[in-house]
Amino acid sequence: MWLEGGIFIVGIIGLGELGELLIRQISPKKQTWGVDIDPRKISSLRKEGFDVGDTIKSDDVYIISVYLTDQVKSVIQQIPLDNNPLIVVESTVLPGTHKWIQDYKRKNEVSFDLVFFPHRYNPDDADHQLFNLHRIMGGESKRAEQRAIEFYSDFMDRKLIHMFPMEVVELSKPLENAYRYYEIAFAEDLRRVCEEKGINYKLLRQAANTKWNIDIKEARTGIGGKCLPKDTALLDNFFDNNLVFRNSIETNMRYENDFVQKSMVRARK
Repeated sequence: MWLEGGIFIVGIIGLGELGELLIRQISPKKQTWGVDIDPRKISSLRKEGFDVGDTIKSDDVYIISVYLTDQVKSVIQQIPLDNNPLIVVESTVLPGTHKWIQDYKRKNEVSFDLVFFPHRYNPDDADHQLFNLHRIMGGESKRAEQRAIEFYSDFMDRKLIHMFPMEVVELSKPLENAYRYYEIAFAEDLRRVCEEKGINYKLLRQAANTKWNIDIKEARTGIGGKCLPKDTALLDNFFDNNLVFRNSIETNMRYENDFVQKSMVRARK
């Protein structure tokens, strides 16, 4: 139920890095509550005055910001749907998740408006936070998209929201991370072969990067973190006849093994 003047209540489900940012930025403008399964996270945010807990309430807008696709599906099954809510998935999910959700709606004869609006932000980078950069959105209907645009326009310029089909939006998010993975894997393999030939990799990278459209990444100790490896593996499985994602994964594995072996040799000296 939309209340008069666009005043509605927002539930943020999943209060990890993304969800915590969302509740901090949305709550000053909207009545907001959050849900998480981590009691430490709940306790910490409650001490700051946020309305958080471990139970999903019945409300107008739900933003899903959990980590795994199975968690997204579980949340969808738990959301009370008596108000015909707007459900926004900001999580990164497996391709085809939108079809699963739509099948769930049909089979259970429930009503809600579904939109995918994958998050983008760069920690410690004020120019690339949740609501001040270009993002993509896709909904199951024009009504769903209009409801989502109306909601997010309270936090960001509408011109920053770009509309695409829902299946494209769903796939674009893991692709962004997989592309970054590929760029780093390229740098890792370049460093490896440079060292084999006795070429100064750092100087070669610096020289190449003077060209305006070249940006060879740093090669450090391997590709860590949660999102880049997870999303690259996701696309490797989805595009079962691909070369680039599979080769990137194998390149990083070889680089990490070489790095560990060289570190062990240096430690023995």
